[in-house]
Amino acid sequence: MDFTALMDNTNGKNSFMLHNGIRLTKMEADHAVVEADLTRVSRNLYGAVHGGMFLTMADCAAGGTARSNGMRYVTVSNSFEFFRNTNSDHLIAEGRVKSRGSTICVVEVEIHDREGILLCGGTFTMFCVGKLDEIPSD
Repeated sequence: MDFTALMDNTNGKNSFMLHNGIRLTKMEADHAVVEADLTRVSRNLYGAVHGGMFLTMADCAAGGTARSNGMRYVTVSNSFEFFRNTNSDHLIAEGRVKSRGSTICVVEVEIHDREGILLCGGTFTMFCVGKLDEIPSD
């Protein structure tokens, strides 16, 4: 599996990740990491990291982790918990496969700040929709 090519493809073509400043920084079998440098638009009215930013990063990490087997996945469901917020300007979301079947992949995700403090985490159930080479071109 060419993980570098998969990461380059994701980082160059995933418009939603690009829009949110999220990039895939590590991918290996059953494991992926996404990171983001936070800006003003990543924060809520009170200046804290928006919950949607946390959940978006976690979903992107889960997707990258599931795709590490060369297949395409979509999110079926998730359960997510927020533990604390941060003033950090950088977040790291890490996903690891908990269980992988022929169509369902369950991924555990944790998000930490730059100092390694656990901020939130959850479980994502991903559904396999085909091979990565079947991705429609732009």
